[in-house]
Amino acid sequence: MSWGLLIDSCLLAFLVTLLAVVVGWCISLFLVGASGWKRVIFLVGVVATFSLPPFFVVNSWLGLFGKVGLLKSWVSIDAYSFGGATWVLVMMFWPVPCLMSFGALKRLTPELLDAEPGIRGFGLLKYVLFPLSYSALFQSGVIVFVLAFNNIAVPAILQVKVFPAQFWVQFSSTYNFQMAWQYGWVLALIPMVLLLAFNGRMIAWPWESQGLDSNVFLERLGYIIRNLSAVLFGGTIVISLLLPLGQLLLNARTWLDFSGAIQAGSRSIFNSFWFAFLTASSVSVIGVLTSSYKVFRLTWLFLFLPGVLLGVVWISIFNRPSLDWFYGGGCMVVTALSLRYFAFGWEGMRGAKNSIDADLVSATDLFGVSWWQRWRHLLQPQVGWAIFAVWYVIYLLCLWDTETVVLIVPPGGETLALRVFNLLHYGHHSQVNALCLILLLLALLPLVLGFVLSLIIKKWLKQDDL
Repeated sequence: MSWGLLIDSCLLAFLVTLLAVVVGWCISLFLVGASGWKRVIFLVGVVATFSLPPFFVVNSWLGLFGKVGLLKSWVSIDAYSFGGATWVLVMMFWPVPCLMSFGALKRLTPELLDAEPGIRGFGLLKYVLFPLSYSALFQSGVIVFVLAFNNIAVPAILQVKVFPAQFWVQFSSTYNFQMAWQYGWVLALIPMVLLLAFNGRMIAWPWESQGLDSNVFLERLGYIIRNLSAVLFGGTIVISLLLPLGQLLLNARTWLDFSGAIQAGSRSIFNSFWFAFLTASSVSVIGVLTSSYKVFRLTWLFLFLPGVLLGVVWISIFNRPSLDWFYGGGCMVVTALSLRYFAFGWEGMRGAKNSIDADLVSATDLFGVSWWQRWRHLLQPQVGWAIFAVWYVIYLLCLWDTETVVLIVPPGGETLALRVFNLLHYGHHSQVNALCLILLLLALLPLVLGFVLSLIIKKWLKQDDL
């Protein structure tokens, strides 16, 4: 195994992190300056970009700039390259620093801004906004670096060799545990170093504060910066969201293969939804129950570990005759995914819990309010959607995951993401467009169901009040 490959992998992850953080932070300035329904629409655009499955993004860009892409004759871009992999990963991950920086910048108060009345424009960026969002940028940068470094699907499809992918190929062909431990320590060392830098830092969640009045913020930000951030937002949304969506939805092959793809991949579709749903639900519940215990911050290590390495560990632990009932079933996949993404659930639930007004909770205790009334009138309005947001992030990560499940998926347990990855990786493009559309629909399904359920609950609560 080449150590030069490790350097290339780190370089790829670093470039993706740098570009994603810069783009995400600049766009977050635009979001802070928006207000009302405009901000909601813009945030939906950012979340929608993050919701796009990786294979959907890769396949769309291959359809545009691949060997027979629609725009290949017009624009000389080699999608199958180091630059192509960097581009696709940046388009996938820029919403992470954007949303985290947005949460940090919302902490900007009129008092903090009035403390520096003469600072405007670039001075405001340098002396106020950047220091305020530095911690969020660092945290998001670490997360993006980890996600980019651990990603094997995008580089493999674009024929770019990276260390984790090479580790997976060599282990899956020989199941040589000695080789796995020999090189696995490198894959474990980098996450451990990042964890030490990450540990103890509080994440700024978008729901923790209301922030500054947008008009005041825009006035102090200045005409040039706010317009540059607006142009960057519009261009990025077009490139990372609308263009891939258009390429897929306007492709006739997508719709011609749709019914056949559902029939051929029905089992994979069911597995994907079920694994993601169970993992997100269990992680969220356990996250709520353990949110007060800081020792669980160490679970970030499992997120930072490459999924293929976690898969090797899982095989070495559970591949035993006495555990065949576990090893050969879906529990193997759900527990591995739960362990890997537990940190998001724990940190998210802790953030939601910290956003609750403690004085109001004390008042409900004083007056003997029932748990149902407390949830209905106090907790649900304050943290209900925040809990759903955490659940949804975990659901998406599980829905996309190939790195963790590629080695441990049981017979008949193939996920839709793994099916698409295998088709693209081995050059078989039959039904790929349709499968990517189905994967996108699975990503959107909880949002639709959540919206419908919220309407039903609101109607029921109104009737209950009467």
